[in-house]
Amino acid sequence: MSILASGLALAEPLKIVGSDLLNGSVDVELAKFAKANDHEISVEFKGSRLALETLQAKQADMGLMVFGADDTKPGPEFTTVVVGYFTTFIAVPRSMVISQISFERMGAIFGARESSDARRWADIGVVGALAQRNILAVASGRRAGLSLDIFRYGVLSKPELKSTVLLFDTAPEAEGRISNDEGGIVLLPTAPATNGKLKVLLLSKSARDVAYGPTPENLHSGDYPLRLPVQLVFRKGDAKRLGYLIRHLLADETMPTLNAANVIPLPTQARNQVIFDLETM
Repeated sequence: MSILASGLALAEPLKIVGSDLLNGSVDVELAKFAKANDHEISVEFKGSRLALETLQAKQADMGLMVFGADDTKPGPEFTTVVVGYFTTFIAVPRSMVISQISFERMGAIFGARESSDARRWADIGVVGALAQRNILAVASGRRAGLSLDIFRYGVLSKPELKSTVLLFDTAPEAEGRISNDEGGIVLLPTAPATNGKLKVLLLSKSARDVAYGPTPENLHSGDYPLRLPVQLVFRKGDAKRLGYLIRHLLADETMPTLNAANVIPLPTQARNQVIFDLETM
């Protein structure tokens, strides 16, 4: 896709590459920004691996990428800046008496090859009227984003789900499946509506650890452990040349665009610090 955007800091065209997970939101925002500023920008979001190869070949100016644990990372000739995080929200009906859960208990509910197994809520320590109810485990699948894989590789000792876990193509479908089932628990890429039927659980690595929620602050600090960063990648020395575009991607008005891509943006203070650091490079 070739689009227009103005030379605020430079006159030559730009090429931006990146993850296909950002298609339909960030690429559209870049097109709007480009047109409003009357400068040529080419955008290709075809996957992080291809984006990095294109950047390494000096055929692009900047990338928006996501790297798994085993993926090749940018070399020392590049600067990387986190702009937000993919994560996994764990939600249950508001009627559930629990407010937090641990890795071990999540593994017992969802994992096929974990050290413990939970079929009813009593198996993970829930008491009261719902204790003997069967657990309905639900997740939004890979078509809905990275939340399922972030959970599988971040929580389970073996990334294999039970055959009883119900997978849905979209987050609304997954959320809707448990909204009227008091025994349900669901993995989502985004938070359910604050005034809806579900609530988000806090998560801890063990029963002895403090549990945290998936807020921007907790994701950025690493206190909420299920996260995968979305990173800006550009060659060292290009911060000033690309500064106007980077500032736009970190601006308040661009945060809804990241949210639309299921990315939780950095907290405001962290974004301001990134901008300050780039301007002093």
